[in-house]
Amino acid sequence: MGGGGTRVEYQAPPRDDTFSNYLKYQQEKEARLEERAQKEKEEAAAKEEARKAAGQLGYSGLRQGVESQLRQGLITYADASGQLRDYAAKYDLTPPETDVSDLTKIYTQELLPGRRKTGVSAAYEELLGRQATEEEQAKALERFNQGYYQTNQDLRDSLAKSQEYQNKFNQSYLDNYYDTQFGKQSLDETGKRTGKRSFTFDKNLLPTYTAATKERTGVITPDFQNQFTGTPAEIEEQLQNVRETRKYLYSAGLTNLQGEIDKETQKLKNEGAQTLQKIKAQGDIYTQLVGAFNF
Repeated sequence: MGGGGTRVEYQAPPRDDTFSNYLKYQQEKEARLEERAQKEKEEAAAKEEARKAAGQLGYSGLRQGVESQLRQGLITYADASGQLRDYAAKYDLTPPETDVSDLTKIYTQELLPGRRKTGVSAAYEELLGRQATEEEQAKALERFNQGYYQTNQDLRDSLAKSQEYQNKFNQSYLDNYYDTQFGKQSLDETGKRTGKRSFTFDKNLLPTYTAATKERTGVITPDFQNQFTGTPAEIEEQLQNVRETRKYLYSAGLTNLQGEIDKETQKLKNEGAQTLQKIKAQGDIYTQLVGAFNF
């Protein structure tokens, strides 16, 4: 046999590029995700820019509309400035402090003085029924400027507490009741309420009694006037006197009538008794005559 041995050849395993492929896939995936994220970011930025641009475009119209409504009195100054600030915040615009400052100037210098003056005039006319004097107008406006009055209602509340208002109008529900019952209060020379009223009364509605009844009772009734003037208590006292007098007159009349009835009744009784006595006497005579002829 020959001396050569068996030769064994080893083949290298095929190259495994699984990891490199996976790495490549991941890199490509990340690149796509990054690209998509960048695109979304750009789209969001563009959308935000468009939103701001639209907001900026509409701000001018809003500003004009707010000023117009403020001038017409449709909204308050607080509403006007609030609308501008809220709109700016919604669209991330630069705070419109300049525009708010302009509104403030328009309101405080152009609109507010005239509105306050009109409010003062209206308050005096509606509550006191007269025009405010120049002094009263100036005093009210000064209180507005100093912050004592915040609104027109503050002025109206103040006027309602004034002595002039209290003198001009009733102070309580009881006064209204007395006005209904006894008429309006009279006023003195200064226009102040006196607390007195005049109540008209028709004395012809009272019953009367004859001179004989008057002489018999010895009572003289008051000569009531057709009008009572005084406080509600005084008028009520007079009306109570009328009620008592009416009650007395009716009672006196009925008593007198009953007396006449009793008098007539007694007269009839007396006459009847006399008639019966006569009939009895005549009956006795007839009885004696019949007895005389008894055989």
